[in-house]
Amino acid sequence: MNPKLLIITDLGSLKAYQLGTTPRGTPRLEPLEEIALTEAHQRVVDRVSDLAGRRAAPARNNNMAAPVGDDHNLQLETRRRLTREIAGHILRLARQHPEASLWLAAHKAINRQVCDALPNGVRERVELNLARDLVKADTRELLAVFGPLLNPVRPEARPRR
Repeated sequence: MNPKLLIITDLGSLKAYQLGTTPRGTPRLEPLEEIALTEAHQRVVDRVSDLAGRRAAPARNNNMAAPVGDDHNLQLETRRRLTREIAGHILRLARQHPEASLWLAAHKAINRQVCDALPNGVRERVELNLARDLVKADTRELLAVFGPLLNPVRPEARPRR
């Protein structure tokens, strides 16, 4: 059986597993790597330290009011950088395991962006792509989702009449 490299990700973390079967044919997960993307967990105030350009919100006490302007451009840029970083980790893992086919489970909000950021050679190796958030799932839950896909049940041959 062709070995499978299972990669589960969202914007904050990435987990890689080797998915295979035991000699008895039961599915088995072997953890390879777990990466926490720290930029996803930082607050905007931690990244932008300059208070000079802030406009104060109308409040009674304007000592240090919150900014009125939106930070949506910074959030979009952070999301774009994180998806490219995730794609870079997937590319590195694919190069480390050239014989393995890739199975990917990414959060539905970033699944398409991660796949688009992958090079064509790696994208073609992705056999299964699920748009699900399975980062917090334990091994049993992952085996329940991916185990049946390892050995698909073939329909029984019908007896001829």
